[in-house]
Amino acid sequence: MSHDTEAAYASSEVADMIMRNQAGFFGTMGTSGLWSVCAMREGDRRWPLADGVILAENSAHSDIKIAFEYKRPNEGVHGILTALGQSFAYLEKGYHASVMVIPEKYSSHSAPGAHVRRVIEATAPDIPISIYTYTAPDLSAVRPFRGRLNCVRDISLPNCRKISASSSGFAAGSVSTLWAHMREGMSHPDAFFRYCQAVKIVTAAGENLGEIKIPDRLFDAVGRIAPSADVYKYLANTPGDTVSDMAWRYAWFHYYFWNDLMPIYRGGSPFTVNDMPTRIRLDEEGHYQGLFSGRTDSIKSKLVDKLNANPADEDAVWEEYAVKVRKDSHSYREVIDSGMYHIGFLTPGGTLTELGYKYVDACERASSAYAGVPMEILRAAVLQNGQYGAMLHYFYKLSEEKFESNLFAFAIKDGQGGYKFDAEAYLSWLDDEFAHTLHLAKKSTIRAGGTRKPFQAELSLLKKLGFIKVKGRSAAYRVGVGLEINWPQVQNSMTYFHTL
Repeated sequence: MSHDTEAAYASSEVADMIMRNQAGFFGTMGTSGLWSVCAMREGDRRWPLADGVILAENSAHSDIKIAFEYKRPNEGVHGILTALGQSFAYLEKGYHASVMVIPEKYSSHSAPGAHVRRVIEATAPDIPISIYTYTAPDLSAVRPFRGRLNCVRDISLPNCRKISASSSGFAAGSVSTLWAHMREGMSHPDAFFRYCQAVKIVTAAGENLGEIKIPDRLFDAVGRIAPSADVYKYLANTPGDTVSDMAWRYAWFHYYFWNDLMPIYRGGSPFTVNDMPTRIRLDEEGHYQGLFSGRTDSIKSKLVDKLNANPADEDAVWEEYAVKVRKDSHSYREVIDSGMYHIGFLTPGGTLTELGYKYVDACERASSAYAGVPMEILRAAVLQNGQYGAMLHYFYKLSEEKFESNLFAFAIKDGQGGYKFDAEAYLSWLDDEFAHTLHLAKKSTIRAGGTRKPFQAELSLLKKLGFIKVKGRSAAYRVGVGLEINWPQVQNSMTYFHTL
């Protein structure tokens, strides 16, 4: 099991312990008893990077962000001093508090927790740093660290020293789910490959968009909207010239918003929709992702209808299109870039990691992101670095516990003497367990106005990578089992990760 997966399990348990000790930890801050605490990860990429973030929310108080640092026995006894230094650095970065989780003992030190506590008490007794020690997690349990964490230094946050952060504004920064951020309809293996390949290209050779041809009407529309803007930077929504900015412009104009896709329409009045797809492959069979067309409510369809109704509105139509292109470019970039960072293909600075280079090189050798080796690298990275292995553990263990007590939970009689499985009710139950039992998801907002279903994006990715079984085009569920996980593939990918 990887360091990150263990850290995920441990941070969930610490979040639960803080949740159960609200009065002691938060004191008079916020409305008593109404704190919501969950384990997440940093959305920020600025050094120093924490192993996790524990987010505490209360309607009567601003959010509290607690940095989480986890050490394993194989990191050696010097790791406890590293953790101590990191915990102080997180406070200077802008976190309200830090949590250290270290082994209960090492072969060369019988009481590291007490040692670190004495160091803190002798030097900075009012510092907001908690210390937990642990014994080996029980991976057969729903919550592997339950009953295996011991708090050796607790804090009352209102009574602690307030640290002035040099990174102004970080405390209001973003956090993200513990598992890698993905979106169905965007997070395709070929999209990952093409973005990482773009990073490789611009890192080696710089930026060259000379072959990109912006239609005159679109070029003029951008000039009217933002007269001083560079047309490429505007349409890609990339204001700077960082590696990640240049890489996204390369990917956006070569694979998404490419030359043949750019025009809104074909022909003259009556105009017809230009339904050219992107150059992002969805599979090995030659299907490509659509963008801006393909549905009656797509932007190109709506704009063509406007033009056919009143051709004199063409300038306004192109301006509306430019704004939409810019907005969607930002959305796609946010998903792809953050996803690749979370699964370990990108550094905080946006360049490729060693694993990222291995992935790109494997895709280039195979001329596909869907071939054997590239897919194995992606699967392994998603499971281990992206924390989807932890997610599958929780899916399985929660379900096992539920069906042991009630074999026919979520089962509905089908009127023919059998049962069918109510997947919607099952996923809603899992979502609630993730939020209130495991403290791994925020429940303060409704997903996309109530239109998004629990785990919608995550299940889409797990299907695509072969980690869950499918029935037709949907995830497979079974009475008495719940979600059917493809454990042989999961095990193979876990093993493969250690060969990378």
